[in-house]
Amino acid sequence: MVIVAVIVNYLQSQTNRLRYKTEFKLSYFTMPDNIATRQDHLDCVQGLMILCVMLYHLYDINIKPLYYILLFPLSFRIAWFFFKGGMFYKERNVKDVLLSGLKKLIIPAFVFNIIGFVFYIVVEHPENNIFNELDFLYVFGSLHGDTPLWFLLSFFATQIIYTLLHKLHINPCIIAIIAIGLFFTNRLIGFRPYWTYNIPIGLLFYSFGAIFKELQYKKTVVIISIIIYSSLLFINKELYFYFAKFHPFLVAIPWALAGCILINAIFRSYQIICISPLKFLGRYSMEFYCTHFIIINLIEAYIRNNTLPISDMAFRSIIFALYCLTLTLILNFFKLKHIKWVFGR
Repeated sequence: MVIVAVIVNYLQSQTNRLRYKTEFKLSYFTMPDNIATRQDHLDCVQGLMILCVMLYHLYDINIKPLYYILLFPLSFRIAWFFFKGGMFYKERNVKDVLLSGLKKLIIPAFVFNIIGFVFYIVVEHPENNIFNELDFLYVFGSLHGDTPLWFLLSFFATQIIYTLLHKLHINPCIIAIIAIGLFFTNRLIGFRPYWTYNIPIGLLFYSFGAIFKELQYKKTVVIISIIIYSSLLFINKELYFYFAKFHPFLVAIPWALAGCILINAIFRSYQIICISPLKFLGRYSMEFYCTHFIIINLIEAYIRNNTLPISDMAFRSIIFALYCLTLTLILNFFKLKHIKWVFGR
């Protein structure tokens, strides 16, 4: 009984210290000191979205139940990150946005593009070189080895453009209309760098985030979002940020917007689902985002070159779980003060 009492007192002290709002928390997942200044439900949503990103890259659509139960219903996940960015937009001068973006987005993109490319050369394609990659970088916004980093470049450009337009006193609704016009203009011209298609769509959802920052939690807006999301779910095609076509575009945009609003409202209303592992993933999403694809490439290379005693899927799952566990332990127990800059911290 004494041991039980000690454990209970310890857990209560940890709960008060971290100011958790929900009952079901795993004390192994600690948070940075400024947790009280953040919105817990958005951290949890961000954790869920980054988890979906990693699972999609790990399994693609090879596990149908996972795809149709989780990944497809949340295929607005990339749009959500832009939406959240717009929610937290604060008026700043362009220089501050530029410097902040360089620190938080461009430096991590640069560092992990290089790291990923080195692994790509050593493990998969030793015949390749950095000069052959320049065209790929120009077209897709990232190097082989860590291709998801296109998002950081697109997000950086989106922030700059939105700030410039906002400085001209252009209403977010007008910016959203401009973004749609830019997207269709880009499609008509057939501009080759495909990552530039991401910017108008990102700008659109960034504007949506600013517009619906407070409105999204009103009951009427949530009900409308439920209707739109559910009615378009089974006729929607994923909102691909590289190769969005004309025909699903007008369906995918309102569906993704409804999804962003709905998922935020659900996690805000039902705090019981804001579990610590999701919150942890959300808080450290940059660390997982920048490193996970490198690990997946290493897993793929090992599978191609070795005979496995277990299935490919089982091997992927085990190794990737070990990666997540290792990174979690590192982030929990080491301050990493000297390398925080590589993650934009």
